[in-house]
Amino acid sequence: MVPRRTDAWYVSYVLIAANVAVFIVGMALGDSIDGQGADDGLIARAATLGGNIEFLNEWWRIFTGGFLHHGVFHLAVNMFSLYILGLALERSVGRVPFAAVYLASLVSGSFGALLESPNSLIAGASGAIFGLMGALAALYLVQGVGLFQTPIGPILAVNLVISFTVPSVSLGGHLGGLVGGLIVGAAAAQSIRRQQYTTMIPVMVAIAVAAASFVGAQWAASRSTVVLIVS
Repeated sequence: MVPRRTDAWYVSYVLIAANVAVFIVGMALGDSIDGQGADDGLIARAATLGGNIEFLNEWWRIFTGGFLHHGVFHLAVNMFSLYILGLALERSVGRVPFAAVYLASLVSGSFGALLESPNSLIAGASGAIFGLMGALAALYLVQGVGLFQTPIGPILAVNLVISFTVPSVSLGGHLGGLVGGLIVGAAAAQSIRRQQYTTMIPVMVAIAVAAASFVGAQWAASRSTVVLIVS
């Protein structure tokens, strides 16, 4: 693996700050620190919800849902995961490819979440974080390294068990993000392995994944029968 470490700043820190800032804004608008969203709070206004995407053309919810959280514990778990996984991936592939993985995984996670639960208010960075796990897994696999020879194997296994067994989490969002991250991570890993590494390859693949997932998310949203009107 070709390290692309930078000692100046990391996109991971910017994303963590953005998620925390959005959470603070949500509390200012009435959302609760323990996860109870106000009727006119930020979660109601911006979380991913199929009916609002389909009938009110609020397509931006496909993106904004990935920056919202149901309470401080939800936020803390995701931000800790983003800190650990984000820095590991960003130091391996560089800032721009890392940002591309994150964006593509966020959108593919929204697609998966809407496929599973188009009538639910869906919030959280988990889809993007599963994408980071998928990208790291792809980097190791392309190098011929077994996942359980690295920390990512047990981490991924535990999180998949949680996804399949805990009813309150978005299984579709997690699996959608994982697939998106795997695809973009594999593109980055192949270019590194061939010693032809360029940011253009993973970025172009990420754009394709994000675009296809965005179209898919809009289609999945069309199956919804629930619209939330926020005054």
